Amino acid sequence: MLSRRHIREIAVYALVLIVGIWASMRLDLYEAFHDWSREQEYWELDELVLSLLVVLICLVFFSFNRVRELHNRARLLEASRRDLAKAHERLRTLNRSRETFLTTACHELKSPLIGIVNAFELLRMSADEAEREELIGLAGEAARNLGLVVDSVLEFSRQESLAPVPTVFSPAELLASVRDMSRLQVRSKGLTLTVQPAEDAPALVRGSESVLRLVALNLVGNAMRYTDRGGIHVDLAYQSDPHGELVLTVSDTGRGIRPEDLEVIFEPYSMADGKGPGLGLGLSIVRRSVERCRGSVTVDSVLGEGSRFTVRLPAEAVDAP
Repeated sequence: MLSRRHIREIAVYALVLIVGIWASMRLDLYEAFHDWSREQEYWELDELVLSLLVVLICLVFFSFNRVRELHNRARLLEASRRDLAKAHERLRTLNRSRETFLTTACHELKSPLIGIVNAFELLRMSADEAEREELIGLAGEAARNLGLVVDSVLEFSRQESLAPVPTVFSPAELLASVRDMSRLQVRSKGLTLTVQPAEDAPALVRGSESVLRLVALNLVGNAMRYTDRGGIHVDLAYQSDPHGELVLTVSDTGRGIRPEDLEVIFEPYSMADGKGPGLGLGLSIVRRSVERCRGSVTVDSVLGEGSRFTVRLPAEAVDAP
């Protein structure tokens, strides 16, 4: 379909043609041309007319190609404009996400800081030994929460620059370290934590030990935050077919996840039901870490009964020295 600009251009061509014909008639150019052509030895009038016709046809084709070229350029410019508009919208969305992140992070950092300050103020004014012990415990808990928030933010921001380095490690020892690091927090909520390495798992494997530990700690911490009763079970198995891989499973007896939330829980700053403790970075860190190691993470959940996260990471069995 021709644009208004192309229609105006064709109208100008038609106007020039009409004015040219009128001027030729007024100035008797046709008779002058006829007389001139009769005086030429090698040119006849019909030959000149045919030559002018060929020139006219060439001009028509030139104009048509130019109009088509301009139309294609306009189409490409419109496509570029749409792409720029989409990129601009993505940048605006990213900017809004960063603003939301800064607001949430400041709030999350402010709460434990205020708790620490208030606990020490009350500690200074209290003379009861039992109350002082309780206040010290509250201050320590607030400090640990602050550390968790800061660690999550720093770990999330470093994900793009860190490169997982394969190392040789023991799956059983890794599970034991995860259990020891998480035991105190799980016990403080009155929950149970059980870990179970597969009996047929190799004693040593070569893989991303740091990534697996980070993923396990984040999944256990996530399960702990959303579980009020029961416990958390961690299982680590090894599959040799078709390719060697470690299979980490973290299941809990918590509140579960709604089906519509399963699509967003791995996004940064997203949490089930849109609320919960922390910044919503734990599962995002899990997914990004696993994908960078060419692994996968899936989740199964029943609302009100609990959730089960399954992580698969490439690993190669190593013979013990």
